[in-house]
Amino acid sequence: MSQKGRERIIQDIQTVDQAIKAERDVESGYHGVIEENLSYWLAVEEDIIDSYSRLVKQTNNKKIKTTLTKMIEDSKNHVRILTSIRKSFMKIMTDEQRHAKMLQELEEEFRK
Repeated sequence: MSQKGRERIIQDIQTVDQAIKAERDVESGYHGVIEENLSYWLAVEEDIIDSYSRLVKQTNNKKIKTTLTKMIEDSKNHVRILTSIRKSFMKIMTDEQRHAKMLQELEEEFRK
């Protein structure tokens, strides 16, 4: 169902070939955009955890230690959340691969 005011991305699927292409396009979009950005974001959060942890060890200032420790915990939570998001996207991607395969099998069956 299309949202009001939103331009449709997939105008109209009229053939199994078009459906297969749509499923594969969704799959390639996950790898090409989402996974790359999630990997980058996770790396940034991990670098923050490492850097701030070193800073905490190097300072004697209680306020700096407290602030950085809170930020480290937030970043650890971000890593957990991003990892969960990655797993959810992987589930979607696996479903899209399965859908494309199911459609391809249908297409092959009807070609016989």
